[in-house]
Amino acid sequence: MTSEEQPTPTVPALPEVVPAGTPGERARALLRLPAYRRLWTTQLVGGTADRLAFLVLLALTVVASGTADQFGGGYRGVAFALTLVFAVRLLAAGLVGVALLGPLHRLLAGPLDRRWTLIGADGLRAALVGIAPWWSVWTHQAAPTYALLGTVFVTGAAERVWSAAKGATVPSLLPAANAYDAPSEQRPSAVNLATVRTVDMRTGWATLPLAAVGLITFTLVNNLFAALGSDWLRAHQLTSAGVGSALLFAASAALLLQQDLPTAIGGAAPASPLQGLRAPTDATPGPALGKGRTGSAPYFTFSVAAAYAAMAGTAALGFFTAAEHGAGPIGYGLVVLAATGLPWLGLRLTRVTLPALSRRRLLAVGLLTMGAALILAGLVFDFVLILLLTAVAAVAAGLVVGVGRALLAQEVEEARLPKVTEHLYAVLRLVVGAALVGMPLLAAVYGEVDYGTRAPGDFTFDHGGAAIAVATAGVLTLALAGLVLLRTDDQRGTVPFGRELLEALGRGREVPEHRASGSGFFIALEGGDGAGKSTQAQALAEWIRSKGHEVVLTREPGGSPVGQRLRGLVLDVGNTGLSHRAEALIYAADRAEHVENVIRPALARGAVVITDRYMDSSIAYQGAGRDLAATEVARISRWATGGLVPDLTVVLDVDPAQARERFTEALDRLENEPVEFHARVRAGFLALAAADPARYLVVDASKSPALVTTAIRHRLDRELPLSEQEKEARREQERLAREEAERRAAEEARKKAEAEEAERKRQELLEQLRAEQAEKERLAREEAAREQAEEERKRAEQARLAAEAEAARLAAEAAKKREAEEARLAAEAAERSRREAEAAREAELQRQRDVQREEQRRRAEEALQRAEAARLAEAAAAAARAANDAEAITEEISERDRQAAVAAADRLAAEKAPEKVAGKASEKALGQAAAKDSGKPGVAKPAAGGGREPEDATAVLPVVTADDPTVALPAAKPRKARPESAEERTAVLPAVGPAAPAKLPPVRPVEERVPPGLWRPEPAEEPGAERPRRPSWAEETPMDDLPSLTDSLLGSREEWARWDAEEPDGDDQGGRGRKKRK
Repeated sequence: MTSEEQPTPTVPALPEVVPAGTPGERARALLRLPAYRRLWTTQLVGGTADRLAFLVLLALTVVASGTADQFGGGYRGVAFALTLVFAVRLLAAGLVGVALLGPLHRLLAGPLDRRWTLIGADGLRAALVGIAPWWSVWTHQAAPTYALLGTVFVTGAAERVWSAAKGATVPSLLPAANAYDAPSEQRPSAVNLATVRTVDMRTGWATLPLAAVGLITFTLVNNLFAALGSDWLRAHQLTSAGVGSALLFAASAALLLQQDLPTAIGGAAPASPLQGLRAPTDATPGPALGKGRTGSAPYFTFSVAAAYAAMAGTAALGFFTAAEHGAGPIGYGLVVLAATGLPWLGLRLTRVTLPALSRRRLLAVGLLTMGAALILAGLVFDFVLILLLTAVAAVAAGLVVGVGRALLAQEVEEARLPKVTEHLYAVLRLVVGAALVGMPLLAAVYGEVDYGTRAPGDFTFDHGGAAIAVATAGVLTLALAGLVLLRTDDQRGTVPFGRELLEALGRGREVPEHRASGSGFFIALEGGDGAGKSTQAQALAEWIRSKGHEVVLTREPGGSPVGQRLRGLVLDVGNTGLSHRAEALIYAADRAEHVENVIRPALARGAVVITDRYMDSSIAYQGAGRDLAATEVARISRWATGGLVPDLTVVLDVDPAQARERFTEALDRLENEPVEFHARVRAGFLALAAADPARYLVVDASKSPALVTTAIRHRLDRELPLSEQEKEARREQERLAREEAERRAAEEARKKAEAEEAERKRQELLEQLRAEQAEKERLAREEAAREQAEEERKRAEQARLAAEAEAARLAAEAAKKREAEEARLAAEAAERSRREAEAAREAELQRQRDVQREEQRRRAEEALQRAEAARLAEAAAAAARAANDAEAITEEISERDRQAAVAAADRLAAEKAPEKVAGKASEKALGQAAAKDSGKPGVAKPAAGGGREPEDATAVLPVVTADDPTVALPAAKPRKARPESAEERTAVLPAVGPAAPAKLPPVRPVEERVPPGLWRPEPAEEPGAERPRRPSWAEETPMDDLPSLTDSLLGSREEWARWDAEEPDGDDQGGRGRKKRK
């Protein structure tokens, strides 16, 4: 069978066990989980940003309403605006966090992504709070106030959405209660969820003082920039705080963006914040237990709620307090910090504050201190003193909260404590909300009170409504303190309140007679039945006797002969009709007899008295277990004992169910009581121990007897007086210690003398060794000096040789450099000569090229002139042919005209013949001159076979000298006009009639009338076409810039373009002009 085929083991469902440790330790254990710690850090940052944003919005709204003179104007209008801010925030929290909590949780558990919901809530609040300081600039009159109130509502609703999404995410980050469950069915334990709720509550309270610190810090930064010259920040001091809150929201969103939150749901739907508002009932209903064991539970709840409400109201009016005294936003932040942060200090001081004072009376003292401080804070005018009094009231409020919660936990049954705690938190939320709205509203009702005149000797009462509201809260707190002291004092009628308070303060404390004389010690062992009191009494008695004390071991009831009979009376199971009052009186009678005849005489002798039960048993059994008032039972017991209280009361605490398992004999009348009765008795003992922790020692009796005895002995080692035997032993120990000290002193003196002698000898030896060492060092220095001198001589010789070698080397290098320089100069001179000769050759070549270019240009012009003459002749011939053609069409040409045309052609041919002969002669002469010059240096010879034809050679004209005479040509005579013959006269053609029109032959195109091959076909150029570019393989040379032969003969394209522009096509000059190239 494979592992997959094996059946899954069935693990039985085990009851959930509460982990050990305090709630704080369990919270720290949860914060060690990385995923939950990251989310908690985000919650702390986002919560601080939310509280800071609310403080900023509150101040901005109040300032905007006061500027616009809204809600009636004046002081009452501003106070009403403050009330409205708190009301809108509470409305948003109640609507989203209470009324719509169920639908919101279903959305978060279903389609909504919780991670992006958290990020979206942070982003929305960051945007709204970031623009809040600018509403007063963008809008006017009443609009800024309503815009800010809308911002308060939206941010409050977003905060509730954020909390709901976070609450739905946390269960998935906690470890499963049963690891064997299917992944879809794994849920965190109820204890972890309760711890998470505790962490959330404490984190929420901690963000308030953090927000106050942030307000102070950002305002200081704002003032710093304002001092540097920013007028806007000087006029709007809350701008930096608003922007800082937006940045904290952005930081929270950034932290969430880096986290991977699971989507699985782990846990039930969240509970409403007001769940548990109805007071829970007792586990065992009855008229005596409806308000706790002693009926004081409601007063403890009222005390804690009053402390919360007073500090919440003081913080709510902090803006008014700071504004009335000109403290600004920084003063506002200081008041909020003192009212919300310093109660934590009071909580930490709960255990160490007046430990000798009853805790119930300490609760009343805390309320009295808080009330008096609030009254003074509302009536004084100095802001620093107001801040100090607010701090005192806050510390007192923390003390009241700590003591009240401890007393409430002792007052109720353990099984009902979670319900009571839930009820307390619901009451606190309701009371704090009422205080946040009620205190500003009360300030609005009071308004500004100005009574009396400001003259010397007159009564003047000039205070704002906020100060009077704070003083009113102090008065109400004083009234509650009196009521709590009246209803919950467990020592009323036995120990005066003032005397106990002075004793707790360390003044006027009455010392019992046996403690005044320094002898005797009174120990009482208390606890429920089966706690092991008798066993511990025997063990302690043996241990104390071993220390040399006289020990009197007794018990109640039955510590005296009369007490024996009373014990049988009250513990007999047959006495079922004994009333509770009679039972209490019988115990008081037994105790009076016991103290008078047993305990006091033993203490007077200096004995240590260990009693099994004392008056605390009566208070616990008859006060907490029965239906009698604990204060009355305590008063009767104190009267019966004459006020004698034990020096140490050890309470052996054990669970009643576990104690019942220890019974080995028949049960008496009290042991037969039900478990609920013994549970109330146990709670009564713990309440007494908490009320006076200096006199009580609570030990866990469920452990082994040896461990319990060790715990008691540790306490007695500090408090039990020494016996005569111990004193004698101590004196003997002191004597032996003195003798040992003297012996050690003598031994140390002897050793010191020996050490001094040894030191003297050692010093002498050291001096001798130092002298020898000095001589050695002197010789060594001389030898070193000699060696150094020799070394320096050698180095000098080496330096001289090296200098000579270096000088020779430098001389050789200088000679080489000189020769190289001379060679370089000679080479430069040769190179310069070569370059000059090369330059001369280049200049001569350039001159020759220029001459050739000019000659070529001249020849080209002559060629053009000849071509033009030929063209004109051809044109004349063409015209003649055309005329002949036309005459042939109309009529025959005369013989005489034909002969004249032939003669003209002959004359034209005769004119061309001399020109050809002269051209050939000039070319021959030029060739001879070139041949003569070819022998000269710098004149290039023509290449063989590469010369031009004789007809194309440039003719060299003879040199004209000054001796040649100038011949004057005869003037040309004008030719006489010859009369025109009949053949030359233009014939007049006869008119052509309409009947017989003459038909001319069609004119042929010029291409048909020209011999073939005369014109070569040219490709048609497209308009806009570019000339072909030089191919990439063609190498660019300096000869590219020289004109080509075609350009020299016919002219370049630029010249032809210029000629075309200067001589347009036409015959306006009688046909003599250069025409365009066809």
